[in-house]
Amino acid sequence: MKSFTKNYIWQRITAIILLFLVPWFLWNLFQIKDLSHTEIAQKFNNLPRISLIFLMIVSGFYHGYLGINTICLDYIANAKIRCIIMFLTNVLFTSLSVLAAFSLLKLGQLV
Repeated sequence: MKSFTKNYIWQRITAIILLFLVPWFLWNLFQIKDLSHTEIAQKFNNLPRISLIFLMIVSGFYHGYLGINTICLDYIANAKIRCIIMFLTNVLFTSLSVLAAFSLLKLGQLV
C-alpha cells in the first residue's frame, strides 16, 4: 500500500474518531464551566475519561498533521522546503501530544 493511501485511510479513521469525541468533549466542557479547579481535578480523576480526552487530542493532532503533509506534498514544489515544513510539523505535533499527555496526567493526579 502506498504512503498516500495509508495517509488517506488514517485521515478518515481520525475524522471518525473526532466525529464522536469532540461533541462528547464539548459536553464535558459545558458541565465544568462553573466548577473550581479542585472540582475539575476530581471530575477528571478517572482513567477512562482521561484516556478518551487523550485519544481525542492525539487524533486531532494526527489528523492535522496528515492534512498539513498532504497540503505540503500537493502544493510545495521545492523538495527542501517541503521536507523542512514536514519535519517541523512532525516535531510540533509530537511535542504538543506529549505535553497534552503530561497535562492530563497531572490534572488527573496520576503523575
